[in-house]
Amino acid sequence: MNPITQRQAWNTLFADPELGAGNFLTKSVAAYGQSDADFLFLEKAFVGPSGESHQAFSLDSLYQQVKELAGWYLSQEGIDAGGHVCLYLGDGVPSFLHFLALGTLGCVPVLINGHLRADIALLYARRNRFDTFVFDEETRSRWNLDAELEGLNVLDAHFQEGSSVSFLPVPEQGWPVERQAEDIIMVCHSSGTTGIPKAVLFGHEQFFNGKRERLRSYIERPDDKLATAMPPTHAAGISYLMTAVMLQLPTLSLNTQTGPVLASLLASFQPTIVTAFSQSYASLAELNLPDGYLNSIQRFYNTGDTAHEVHIRSLLRLAPEARFTDMFGASELGMSQFFKVSREGSVASKRTVGHAASYARCDILSPQGEPLPDGTAGYFGVRSPTVTPGYYGQPHLTALTELNDYWLTGDVGLRMANGEFVHLDRIVDTVPSNLGVQAYTLLLEEHLLTLPGVFDVTVVGVSRGPTREEAVLILVRAQEAGVDAEDVLQHAMSCYPFQGRGELPGYTVCAGVLADAYALPAGSTGKILKRQIRENFWSWQRDFDEGDCSVLRELVWNHSLRDLPLATTPISLLEYLQP
Repeated sequence: MNPITQRQAWNTLFADPELGAGNFLTKSVAAYGQSDADFLFLEKAFVGPSGESHQAFSLDSLYQQVKELAGWYLSQEGIDAGGHVCLYLGDGVPSFLHFLALGTLGCVPVLINGHLRADIALLYARRNRFDTFVFDEETRSRWNLDAELEGLNVLDAHFQEGSSVSFLPVPEQGWPVERQAEDIIMVCHSSGTTGIPKAVLFGHEQFFNGKRERLRSYIERPDDKLATAMPPTHAAGISYLMTAVMLQLPTLSLNTQTGPVLASLLASFQPTIVTAFSQSYASLAELNLPDGYLNSIQRFYNTGDTAHEVHIRSLLRLAPEARFTDMFGASELGMSQFFKVSREGSVASKRTVGHAASYARCDILSPQGEPLPDGTAGYFGVRSPTVTPGYYGQPHLTALTELNDYWLTGDVGLRMANGEFVHLDRIVDTVPSNLGVQAYTLLLEEHLLTLPGVFDVTVVGVSRGPTREEAVLILVRAQEAGVDAEDVLQHAMSCYPFQGRGELPGYTVCAGVLADAYALPAGSTGKILKRQIRENFWSWQRDFDEGDCSVLRELVWNHSLRDLPLATTPISLLEYLQP
């Protein structure tokens, strides 16, 4: 495409006040005119209702495929404007294409990660009384769905190459439907790490807030190429594919999110930009790839959970010219609210999430909703035009998440004197002691990752009884056999402040080294499920006591940290957080 024409299209889109998350494809087609150059490349080919297989899409062929899928939906029973349609599809681009097709019909696509356990996905659909449940061959075979689908209006979206299924032409008038600012255009679920996921609403205007600026700022070089490993079943995955469409940015949509295959695909595609969740970056860091292996990359973007400092350092070794932008947020926030940037030799450290975005007001709040002074730990509260309208069918839950016009993110942290925010923990994951103070599991994980030979750490509070105290459980995945549980216990107290006290509260601590072949339970995006660890730990302890080391190859308890010799004198939380 002629660069001048492309720039004109960007300006046209930027200036359009009706542009939003529900019509960006239609608006892009109108702005660019005919555009048959492929820009969206797929790791795995997509087959549509006509039986045609696509390994890549141009803007024209993308629009045609969306029109074809819309016609297929029109030919199905129970598909009506305003209806909620669950998409439980295979990895990669299918969810994005179905999301686009349903949106043109005025339906509300309900995106469900295909790696969310089928029993949870179906309970989520039934509990919210969603109208229709769509699956494909990948999810059917992954979860043996046939026996689980009773009582739902089910659509099988399994299309085979060379074999066409019947579908209707879309109407000449009234398609695609027009969108209003307040329209709900999508439902995405939360991570589900604490149980059944919550159904988060996304609006045409609300979800687009913060994204219009990408039309002028996202492309930095004429050779920019994007590779995205963010699943398009989550808001962030949709967001970056939306950006790629509007900019006509050459993009690789990845099915694979971790491991050597991901590394190989990135090295082959030679992107300048990579977007992924922290689990993908941790996986790349674990591979011990040679220096400069991902040399083409100029920018990494992470969102959701912040990435660990040690993993960021490893990535910047692989791509020494890159900057790593860590964007702290959640589905409910619609757009990341905090940004920090790391470069080789200058890595943001110790759970810092950076400064608040220009479009957001962020404060650390007391339980009563009052802003707390700098340096005092409390709850993250956000006021932002990007925040979700609420939870589907649960106005009471929406109300409980709001406090004094702030949206509570579910996290605890503090603000430093320089205006930077520090994320200490998820509220549900903090570990209380019988002295009324808390241990922050994420902060302790960050600290333990500085122990040589440790690749990954998970810290969880487990019920100790008979008091209300929880034990601090440390589970380590070691890179080297020389790391033992005693080392972990010693390092846990080396320069690490528990709640910033000068003395040590009476925590009970248990350190375990995981068996090499064992993987901790993880959710649909790869996030470790601390809830399941809490539920399973005492069973693992019993098995270990009986000589079964399939989960834990080593386990050590220290029933009073006062008995553990300290490497250094404890320091305050603020002192510890200083660079």
